Amino acid sequence: MGTSHTAEADLSRTVLAARLAAIPGSAEAEEHGDALWIVAPQLDVEAMAREMTALGCRLITMTGLAREDAETTIIYHYCLRQQYVSFKTCTRGGAIASITPTLRMASWIEREIHDFFGVQFVGHPNLVPLLRPPGLKDGFFREAGPRSTPPEQD
Repeated sequence: MGTSHTAEADLSRTVLAARLAAIPGSAEAEEHGDALWIVAPQLDVEAMAREMTALGCRLITMTGLAREDAETTIIYHYCLRQQYVSFKTCTRGGAIASITPTLRMASWIEREIHDFFGVQFVGHPNLVPLLRPPGLKDGFFREAGPRSTPPEQD
């Protein structure tokens, strides 16, 4: 009985991976621990959000990471029962499509990433500051802070 349950789980994971790879701009899923990771710089995030919703996946959170080329890596983290899926993509020209019209819960996360990294989420219905204190400009996490230099050796 344990074997058929494992085969069912593997088949489900295989079917899931195939569906994820079919999203426009997606790539083949790679397994990392208990999660599937898709690294897809040209990912159509609106199509991703629609497909993940159709699959019954829940958006857990999103991560923004500043890149040296002034773009931002965006990672979308989803859960489907006991399976985790993460899509890693990046902004182009400092912007990426908003998934808020499909997944309302993405609204606050997109606003937070906008505050911290200055990402323009195209199509977001209300991209107003969420956490940014008055007086700080969009993307304040991108600004270089004071650099510490080691003391001169005698």
